[in-house]
Amino acid sequence: MVVWLGQHAGPGKRPGDLALIAFGEGLPVPEATVRKVFAEAVRIPSPDDIPPEGSSVNVADANAAKRGRSDPVPARIRRIDAALATVLEDAGTSVADITRAVLAQFGRQAPPAQTEPVTRRDWAHGSTMAAIEGADTVDVRYLGTLGRSLAPLGVPAPTAEDLELGWPGSEQEAERLLTPEGGLAFVPTGSLEEVIRELAWATPLPDLLQAWRIASYMPTWAVDLCDRVEAALAARESAEALSEWTQTMCAPARVLLITALDSAEQSPGKTALDALMLLFQREALRRVLAEIPDAEVENLEQPWAFPPFMSAFMTFRTPE
Repeated sequence: MVVWLGQHAGPGKRPGDLALIAFGEGLPVPEATVRKVFAEAVRIPSPDDIPPEGSSVNVADANAAKRGRSDPVPARIRRIDAALATVLEDAGTSVADITRAVLAQFGRQAPPAQTEPVTRRDWAHGSTMAAIEGADTVDVRYLGTLGRSLAPLGVPAPTAEDLELGWPGSEQEAERLLTPEGGLAFVPTGSLEEVIRELAWATPLPDLLQAWRIASYMPTWAVDLCDRVEAALAARESAEALSEWTQTMCAPARVLLITALDSAEQSPGKTALDALMLLFQREALRRVLAEIPDAEVENLEQPWAFPPFMSAFMTFRTPE
């Protein structure tokens, strides 16, 4: 540890950042220090941020106003989507053909058109409200609308559309998985800041380390995938790279790809927060599976759900 610090410490290097990086490399950082720096990385809106005579909506409005009305999907991803559509057309098919095939598998018609495009400002407003009021308070239909905005243009997003339609379909499952107000009943209640910070203190250290390493690798995965797909499109070859991309086009992995590409060159503190968010999502998934014992878990092990390097981590169930 002393040798490592001699190589990495220096002017401008924050002790907390060094602790996180050293922890990620498997060095013997004291557990109390690790948990403290993870907890300190949780800086998201909370009820304490609401000014006197204000409201959570005021805070969400102010936070959203800092964002532009641009597309929440990075331009690089949109360009790849468009280039792939061109390649498909040259091969005698089209995105529309693939769309119909995907919809047929889910017994769906064409997705409803969004009357107004969803922007980064909408995402900022929704996430701020969830952070302050609790993730369980956000209407599931609104979550679906936000999620569908991330899909390639003209391509279905069955998971997001399920949410827009008020998932789940049966009243019995809805009673277990949704609140009376239409929020998600399987996520912890209360301020998201408090819930996420508690994970920093309570998560077993091996799980915290694994989440950190996955969060650290995700931007590398996203950039590498874009590089490989762009090269494949330029050369009109490498079906493997194109197949990997299409698997992310209309499923949860798409969200991970977008957020990871936006997180390139991020700080250690941001990586720590991303790691805690992965743990939060895994806990929510575990609660869903506990409520639906006959769920087809093998579907979650497919590349369209999670990239291979994080699939086992996200789908691992604590032994009974």
